[in-house]
Amino acid sequence: MKYKYCKKCGKKVSKNCHLGYCNKCRDRSGKNNPFYGKTHSKETMDIIKKKNSITFKRLWQTKEYRDKIIKGVSKPRRESFKKEQSERVKQWYKDNPIQREIRREKMKKSWRLGKIKPNINSINESKMERELRKEFIILLPNRNVRKSTIRIENRWFYPDIRIDKDIIIEFYGDYWHANPQTYKNNDIVHHKLIAKQIWDNDKERIKILKDNGFNVFIVWQNEYQNNKNKVIKNIIKNI
Repeated sequence: MKYKYCKKCGKKVSKNCHLGYCNKCRDRSGKNNPFYGKTHSKETMDIIKKKNSITFKRLWQTKEYRDKIIKGVSKPRRESFKKEQSERVKQWYKDNPIQREIRREKMKKSWRLGKIKPNINSINESKMERELRKEFIILLPNRNVRKSTIRIENRWFYPDIRIDKDIIIEFYGDYWHANPQTYKNNDIVHHKLIAKQIWDNDKERIKILKDNGFNVFIVWQNEYQNNKNKVIKNIIKNI
């Protein structure tokens, strides 16, 4: 094989060396890159993706490979990072209130169009729901106020607030339970469900609880926000 010599440093290079420079000296940017302007065909890209998928799935089964990748891409965070990040986000929304409303509307639209996959086993609760439960814990110190599961035949229920054995308080969010003051029968609310379907589901659930001896109280989000003290007093009066 015949050789050339680098035009810059004089190092021996292959006769096929691009532009006559060694790898160290030659400029690889722009048109000086031998792959400049070249692209793979769709067929080639599909073949590469398929081969890479098979290769990485096989490698990922190896613990040493997983540990190496995770160690290489993950950086340890301070213990306080999560709390600090949460405070920064909260402060940002306080400084930009219109962004909170924009985000809220986008999320509601995504739920309504079914773009978000629901978790039917979710036990998430709203801030107001937690607040309401704390109010009853304080006001009824001698009563057993908690959040606990109930099994009726083969069906599980997870009421928002349970007091003693047979008292249940359900906190209905205006959006998730399609408040009749806001939504009409055929309005699509979330999970591609219309308001009437949501109401029917709630009625069926409450009927099962009442038929099995539970005393159920419903608290709507807008009522709670408008007059929290009145809502709480009415429930305490009746229990």
